[in-house]
Amino acid sequence: MMCNEWETQLNEYVDGTLAAEARALVEAHLAGCAGCREAVVELRALVAGAADLPKRIEPAQDLWTGVANRIGKRETGSGKRWWRGALAAAATLVIGFAVYRLLPPSAAHHRPAGEGWVTLQAEYEQATDELTSVLAAERDRLAPATVALLQRNLAVIDAAIRESRDALARDPENVELRGLVASAAREKVELLRWATRVAT
Repeated sequence: MMCNEWETQLNEYVDGTLAAEARALVEAHLAGCAGCREAVVELRALVAGAADLPKRIEPAQDLWTGVANRIGKRETGSGKRWWRGALAAAATLVIGFAVYRLLPPSAAHHRPAGEGWVTLQAEYEQATDELTSVLAAERDRLAPATVALLQRNLAVIDAAIRESRDALARDPENVELRGLVASAAREKVELLRWATRVAT
């Protein structure tokens, strides 16, 4: 069995890349170590086998035809676009929730003096209504797959808002629940903004 500490030197010895002094040390070691001598024989056989391999392998004549057919079967540009949008919307939702969870309570829910929870909810409702109206007017410009994806994502966000509001109704002073409602409302507004940008 080869000595682990000599592995690198033995590889270089077989490759012929060792300096004269290092080569002399390896040869002195080989004189007394049967395992390393056996490893050198195996390494030389490996190098000789590799030298016998063809220098170049030509691909089959019909290789490109198969590749071209597979490329042609991939989705066209419009299919890829709605996936990008879906991924962007999902990423926005995840990032928004992560930021909400990472911010300390004092930073996450700070509002300037005079503006309270009711005002915040009204602002989100107004923004949602305005964006929904714009989107309804431009909806025909969106691909059906994009509309379906948008509806699914809005349904998920609306369910999150409903569940958070129900929990908040049971515990109206819970600042974290207010943050969840606000975060979900922000995500809905951002998704609607994205959809109106795509449609216009």
